Amino acid sequence: MGLCGSKPPKKNQAEKPAEEAPPPAQPKQSPPPEPEKPATPATPAPAPAEPKNEPKPAPTPVAPEPTPPPATPQEDDGSGEEDGDDSESDLSVLEGIQDYYELAEEIGVGGFSVVYKATSKKTGEAFAIKRIQRGLEGDEGDGMDIEQLKREIHIMKKLNHPNVLKLFEVFEEEDFFFLVTEYVEGKELFDRIVERGAYSERDAANIVVQILEAVEYLHSNGIAHRDLKPENLLSSVKGDKEIIKILDFGFSKKFGEEKLVTSVGTPGYVAPEVLTSESYDMSVDMWSIGVIIYILLCGFPPFFGETPPELFKKIIECKYDFDDQAWDEVSDQAKDLIRHLLVKDPKQRFTATQCLQHEWIKSMDDLNNTTLPASNKIKTMPK
Repeated sequence: MGLCGSKPPKKNQAEKPAEEAPPPAQPKQSPPPEPEKPATPATPAPAPAEPKNEPKPAPTPVAPEPTPPPATPQEDDGSGEEDGDDSESDLSVLEGIQDYYELAEEIGVGGFSVVYKATSKKTGEAFAIKRIQRGLEGDEGDGMDIEQLKREIHIMKKLNHPNVLKLFEVFEEEDFFFLVTEYVEGKELFDRIVERGAYSERDAANIVVQILEAVEYLHSNGIAHRDLKPENLLSSVKGDKEIIKILDFGFSKKFGEEKLVTSVGTPGYVAPEVLTSESYDMSVDMWSIGVIIYILLCGFPPFFGETPPELFKKIIECKYDFDDQAWDEVSDQAKDLIRHLLVKDPKQRFTATQCLQHEWIKSMDDLNNTTLPASNKIKTMPK
């Protein structure tokens, strides 16, 4: 579930990794939890003060870090330094959300979350507020992993791009976190396409260029989204222009030159190197974009499988084609861009910057404006 209300209430499922991710590596020495602040002494009475002032109740720590379980060296994704950056001070958690916002109707549901439309009591401005049931690491049935939530907040608060959902504030209560984001009247990308009923290759290119610009921004800041898919792309309309925003940074990771090995993502959109447990980098996002473009233009995914193992085998083999008649009306430039993204060797995969310089993007205003049949086929795609 993203942070705006893109998911319809009928869906109630958590994002799941493509395969079970190994536990994070244990650092050599776990940082101790942040000590509680000393209580503020009470104002002394006129009579002689007692030896000890009665303390106020100590504040509850925002998110004390539990000691991670032992991990083997090969499970270490090289991200220890980045995890250390996700400190509690970066969360800037506030209290008393009811004092600042009036929560209205429910506009979306996720595995551990509910999204509400809300109004600022001070300005009257509309926001989306995601209420997340908090849990401790390993308590998957009780609430969202607190470390994953901290990482998502840490990353989102640093982002500022027109095609990335903006996070403004974070509030905490005993059982919930509240993420206050911009409110966007929109739907998941494919739901919007089905609602429209008709769109062209030019329309598809307009969608793709916005995704590429957002991902170029993320990658330039050392952030891999790692779960790009239509459900995490919000489509809204302003005037006659369609606006795309990337959301849901629960699987995102900030890293430098190091590689990652944790298996995360969504079946059908995950890159081969993630499935084979190889180390990988930000190029996994580009593979996912290739899959999204393929579906946008023909209405079905490039890889099929009756079972997850069958699907993963086809992804790893990287065998796909453009033989279906749905591709007859699609330009050669579009197919060429896909061929540079759905590449098994990540070193040969185009970057977001290279994609933005590709002929299909640069000449998007001249692309065919004929309606594609893809929307009818997208309607039948399972979610």
